[in-house]
Amino acid sequence: MLSSPAADPQLAEAFVARRLSLRHLRLILALNEGKSISAAAELLHVTQPAVSKSLTELEQGLGQTLFVRRGRGFHATALGERLIGLASKLESDLRRGSEDVAAIVRGTHGELQIGATNAALPQLLPDAMALMKQERPLVTISVRTHALSDLIDELRQGRRDLVLARVPPIEMPPDIEGQVLLKQNEVVVISCVHPLAKQRQLDWQQLHQLAWVGPLPGTRMRGLMDRMWQTLGLAPPCNLIETGDIMLVLSMMKRLPLLAMMPQHVARLAAQQGIVKILPLEAKVGLADLALWHLREPQSELVERFKTLLQQVAQDYIRRESAQA
Repeated sequence: MLSSPAADPQLAEAFVARRLSLRHLRLILALNEGKSISAAAELLHVTQPAVSKSLTELEQGLGQTLFVRRGRGFHATALGERLIGLASKLESDLRRGSEDVAAIVRGTHGELQIGATNAALPQLLPDAMALMKQERPLVTISVRTHALSDLIDELRQGRRDLVLARVPPIEMPPDIEGQVLLKQNEVVVISCVHPLAKQRQLDWQQLHQLAWVGPLPGTRMRGLMDRMWQTLGLAPPCNLIETGDIMLVLSMMKRLPLLAMMPQHVARLAAQQGIVKILPLEAKVGLADLALWHLREPQSELVERFKTLLQQVAQDYIRRESAQA
């Protein structure tokens, strides 16, 4: 099982075409998750000999080893990794298909699985969701906002239809493509309740000594902000509230005299609500534009419609901003 089977490309191709089944793919997922024959057997509710037999059959049919033993666990080979990705995608497609059928049975009309980072949450995504619900009240929209790396993994696995995030295209896997929604810089904002909010001029030397609310350590935004402070010849602020939730940032700025950096469109919305004042300082942080990301494959009519609505609300925002300029 752990030795390399003799490879015959023609036989392997025939095996894949005729005999590679969902049972094999579920076996691969179980081995990847369990990292051992015994753990995979427990996950699949079969015996260990049955798992060993199925893996041997699969590797002999393909003419290549899929898992190798390292230490106490199994690790996938390059082909094994490719099959793990395929199995994850197919499992997700089957689950989504079942969910779509269940939605039809209970009277709803489809489901959108959206991933989003902070930049899309205060305005663009809610505006597009409102338009979608007005057009199709029975569509279920699910939004996830956890770590960007997890959202991208879920997109590639078919568990998300779209992800809204600020990521440089060069950092995206080749199977994902995107369209820019907004080109926005970061701006510096101060709480309207801050004693210095009415002061006409504030410089970076003053600001770095004050209280800030900002991103968590280890995040892209935190690294870029720290680099910006270094470029200015200043140490990053040490009086900090750290969070990755923009809604919590705005809630804290309602209550405490704080400063923050945020996307321009988010800051303008908060300023309109009387939460913050935008300071006339150029924050050269270097984040990418807000973009809409999806797999390089045909999308469902529902997903395509939601993409159109997102682009529409982004263009509406740009027109309003241009009119106010």
